[in-house]
Amino acid sequence: MATYTLYDASFGVIRDALESLTNILDKVAASPVADTIADARLHPDMLPFSFQVHVLTQFGHKCLARISDKFPAETFAMEELTSIDAMKARIAKVQSQFDLITKESINSRENEMVKLGLGPNKPEVDIKAWQYVHGFAIPNVYFHLVTAYDIARKEGVDVGKLDYQSAFLNKFLN
Repeated sequence: MATYTLYDASFGVIRDALESLTNILDKVAASPVADTIADARLHPDMLPFSFQVHVLTQFGHKCLARISDKFPAETFAMEELTSIDAMKARIAKVQSQFDLITKESINSRENEMVKLGLGPNKPEVDIKAWQYVHGFAIPNVYFHLVTAYDIARKEGVDVGKLDYQSAFLNKFLN
């Protein structure tokens, strides 16, 4: 059986999630709501589609910055995500950052402590890299990816489960 590593559990999953999001964006781009999707929401008190793209890419970047220790965590501007092209460019930017690391460099840091902010007016905590990935980063990546998918569906985009899941599964199928 193959070994499943911190790299696989973090950047392997995040890469797949970004590819899945790209699949969804391709469907959105071909739909009548391409120009209005950025502001679309599931519910008035929930954040819009553009936020889902923003936070998913932000998690990918910050996870890489925290675990790899290759570069500082940067806060991306959400306001620039007003079009499908801008959203795809953000995804490409994060994907290109992943090319700057090796599996070995990530796997060697699984027990390194990383800082995690738990929100406004809450203390920052130290947590092992693998705990951060498993308990915080990946659950948030899935949450915001599915929320983007759900918003697209609500807006009438012809997107289905395979558009979401193929990025995760197809590489394992013959």
